[in-house]
Amino acid sequence: MKIGFIGLGQMGRGMAGRLLEAGYPLRVWNRSRAVAETFGATGAVVAERPNELLDSDVVITMLADDAAVEAVWIAPGMVAKVPASTLHLNMASVSLRMARRLTHLHRAAGTPYVSAPVFGRPSAAASGQLDIVAAGAGEAIARCVPLFETLGRGWFNAGPEPHRANIVKIARNFLLGTIIESLGEAFALVQKSGMDPAAFLDIITRTSMNAPAYKNYGRLILEKPAEATFTLKLGMKDVELALEAGNDTAVPLPLAALLRTQHLAAIAHGYGDKEWASLGNYIAERAGL
Repeated sequence: MKIGFIGLGQMGRGMAGRLLEAGYPLRVWNRSRAVAETFGATGAVVAERPNELLDSDVVITMLADDAAVEAVWIAPGMVAKVPASTLHLNMASVSLRMARRLTHLHRAAGTPYVSAPVFGRPSAAASGQLDIVAAGAGEAIARCVPLFETLGRGWFNAGPEPHRANIVKIARNFLLGTIIESLGEAFALVQKSGMDPAAFLDIITRTSMNAPAYKNYGRLILEKPAEATFTLKLGMKDVELALEAGNDTAVPLPLAALLRTQHLAAIAHGYGDKEWASLGNYIAERAGL
């Protein structure tokens, strides 16, 4: 199976590297050519233009956001140029609006399309430990299963409509934002009464909140890593994707509106480029800790 890969950001680099390690013939393109050249040194073919990848069996796009999808995939008319034998596998996080637009464009062109956003950090991408949510026609998804098994530790079928995978990703990341906010508030509350927040985290994660999200984000709040693998600004983007989806589907999301306000305030106080979990540190700062 010949693979084309478009978008070599932090996540895309890990995923492309994983595919190379698994022996897939890989051609890559990135807006910053210097990043793509690093893959040329490890066996991938570096394309001059993204349309050079369209004769692949599967073209994976891992672009940063809606604007990048618009600039790289839609505005140049890539959908109309895709051969009927080539499947577009979009693994990036995009808005519900963009997800529906991509589905419509591919259906109009008669080309197979699967949306399969991923859960995980760059380290999980590089080691093939992502969680993947896929949606699309059954035959199209079946073609992608070997790729899912290479890139992920597990994958989920969200049904025949590609946008369903995207709304799962949006809703899940919204929930992560609520966990960070609530952990930050709870940590501040117990600490102001003299309780060690690390001991509090140990108690709750060994009892009713024994879940990876509480353990991982609680640890990140307490450890305050110097280097962010997912910034608070990116978390803000996910909150806004949830609010936009709520507006488009007439679903009130008052908690998402609160999260947006909190993220904006944290960014104004210099937390934007820190780890997403630093929202909890901003809450502690506001509490005088």
